[in-house]
Amino acid sequence: MSILPIASGPAAIMTDSGRLKLEFCTYEVFSAKLPAAFDGVRVLHLSDLHAKKFGRRNMGLAAACASLRPDIICFTGDSFSRNEEFSAVMDKLDFMGSLAETAPTFYVRGNHENDRPEIAEPFETELRKLGIHVLRNQQEDFFRGGSAIKVMGLELPRECYRLPNGSYFGLKKVTPPLLNELAGRADRSVFNLLLAHTPLPFHAYAAWGADLTLSGHVHGGISRIGEVGIFSPERKFFPKYTKHLYRIRTPQGFSSMEVSAGLGKFRINNPPTLSICILRRTEK
Repeated sequence: MSILPIASGPAAIMTDSGRLKLEFCTYEVFSAKLPAAFDGVRVLHLSDLHAKKFGRRNMGLAAACASLRPDIICFTGDSFSRNEEFSAVMDKLDFMGSLAETAPTFYVRGNHENDRPEIAEPFETELRKLGIHVLRNQQEDFFRGGSAIKVMGLELPRECYRLPNGSYFGLKKVTPPLLNELAGRADRSVFNLLLAHTPLPFHAYAAWGADLTLSGHVHGGISRIGEVGIFSPERKFFPKYTKHLYRIRTPQGFSSMEVSAGLGKFRINNPPTLSICILRRTEK
């Protein structure tokens, strides 16, 4: 089931290259597993910055992020394109540092970083120096008011995105056992926030134990007609998950996934997007 934002709308930010249109989307995510201290926490989600700049060193985008008053920031991959030069990638560090100064920031790789490990690894070394939590199939506790939720950063094998011969057919399937193998079993007694670049295996994430998944990758479907995304990076028409909040029922309750339309790449009727998920505790 797809759920539209409780608030959304375009905004313009001024950069040294002119005025750029940006969309803000706000969602509410409800869970009885959420500790009381996390009720009302604002999670800023951004993804897929590649092939796009918002002012010099993306400082226009940094100001937009800070204006949303996040309590936690999650970057779900593709911070750069596989064809970007090393120097261009390292120019993004000022922007990433500004995120870490705004709120605790968590980062996971996308498929483009996985395609260029010789750049991704030194970039991530610098991110850690900035205080950013780089999660490579790792789980961390995030504390607030003496309580904690789990944040898990998923890094899928390259064969889940594209085969070595360049084909998108017969990709490696994402399953709960694969997630257990990569990053360990989910502790179902706590609220699990999963950062996973691709949204396409949502049912596997839910079955693994994710209460809320944040994903990007699909770029909102690249081109949109109303609320319908047209195309996916896997060269498929009308992908199931492209943008907004989705929810499915599991034996343990509901699992939600917010999919960001992302910030970069070519797009039609599909503005660059920043998302806020407001966490809400429920009694049942």
